[in-house]
Amino acid sequence: MARTVSDGHILEAALDVIAQHGYAGATTRQIAAAAGINEVTLFRRFGTKQKLLKAVIEQEAESFMAAGVEYTGDVEADLVRVIQFYQHLVHQQGRVITTLLTEIPRQPELVELMHIPFTIMQKIGAVIERYQQDGVLVNEPPMQAFVALVGPLFLQSVLG
Repeated sequence: MARTVSDGHILEAALDVIAQHGYAGATTRQIAAAAGINEVTLFRRFGTKQKLLKAVIEQEAESFMAAGVEYTGDVEADLVRVIQFYQHLVHQQGRVITTLLTEIPRQPELVELMHIPFTIMQKIGAVIERYQQDGVLVNEPPMQAFVALVGPLFLQSVLG
């Protein structure tokens, strides 16, 4: 009886291979082998390597939305939720994030995928801006405040 491999398992395998070999160096054959499936199954379920990476990014976006990061009127709780989400993200996917960020300039297809994380950043920026309007946070460009908030988490990932 054939065992069914979950999409989540395949996405994890893809992240591991990309973290190890980079996006350009990772092959669908390597990803399929790491997931314990054949390459045809990988293509049937996800299509291309780019679509596979898009599924990974969308999965992270869904977990962000599930974290409930939105304006609640409690600035401390809202910012702690943002930090906790990014702390978890960096802990789980830090190597892959670092790899992808360094490859974006050389891999145009990665640029297309960045609209998903950018949308999340804009949502957080809107929360920060709302607290600035309330006079609770210092008035500065919201994206600059966002980078100041979560940037150290990413730096920690890069430095190991």
